[in-house]
Amino acid sequence: MSTRLHVPFIATLLAGCVLTIGAPGYAALCATPGQDGGTSGAPISLSGIINTYYPGTSSVAAGATSIQVGSPSGTSTPIASGNLLLVIQMQDASIDPSNSSTYGDGVASDPANGWTSLNGAGTYEYVVAQGPVSGGWVPIRGKGANGGLLFAYTNAAFGTQGQRRFQVIRVPQYNYARVSTTPPTALAWNGSVGGVLALDVAYRLDIPTDASRTMTVTGLGFRGGGGRFLSGASGSGLLNTDYRSLASLNANGSKGEGIAGTPRWVRTSDTAAASDTGAEGYPQGSHARGAPGTAGGGGTDGNPAGA
Repeated sequence: MSTRLHVPFIATLLAGCVLTIGAPGYAALCATPGQDGGTSGAPISLSGIINTYYPGTSSVAAGATSIQVGSPSGTSTPIASGNLLLVIQMQDASIDPSNSSTYGDGVASDPANGWTSLNGAGTYEYVVAQGPVSGGWVPIRGKGANGGLLFAYTNAAFGTQGQRRFQVIRVPQYNYARVSTTPPTALAWNGSVGGVLALDVAYRLDIPTDASRTMTVTGLGFRGGGGRFLSGASGSGLLNTDYRSLASLNANGSKGEGIAGTPRWVRTSDTAAASDTGAEGYPQGSHARGAPGTAGGGGTDGNPAGA
């Protein structure tokens, strides 16, 4: 058996989130429905990574009709005129960085987690490419003022808050498609792009009901903190009650990655060693028990100042 969807729809899976299906509320921005193929007698077989991902490289205001992007990842299919694009803010939340129970959401009570403001984190919209990427810019048409973006998007390195990142994703538009036994999936999030699977189908999508046809992005989103062997931070004054500490002090566990930023050390796979991102990543430290945004806390050593 298979599940058959016969209406135009857009499906988006976000790692760690949910599948959203939007029907023709986006009809005015469907770009060129069916341009990526599939007929009633020969549906496109969906397998592996089907999106092309571009990191946003500079902040962009609402109403803008072009977006500055970096080098693509994912498929080798570049953006072309008429393509449907998804613009999504992955990280932008602010936190209270205090070394107390107010860490995260600013509320003086444990667990110390959350955020003080989402800002633009999670904001997204669909737009239509008006041409290919040229000189690092992609021209777009949206539903905002003057045919531009509805929302603003922010790109910024770690500073007084965690890094803020958004991406632009080429969304393939099929006429008739079928999920294969190696289902479509997302590029793993790498701190700039990935973690999202999006597709548009104009006529019909077949999803056979056997377990091997499940579309999932589990494990492809924000990364956990990287585990390291540490010897403590003698003379640092660290306590086993700290909510945050610097990774460079070599004590406590690393916080995870989430909507409020990326820690100094991340875990990229079950087998790879911890990866150094080169930046502390969270204000006043990316180690110890406070949990920033949607990320987990890192845990605190019983004797962080000792060997």
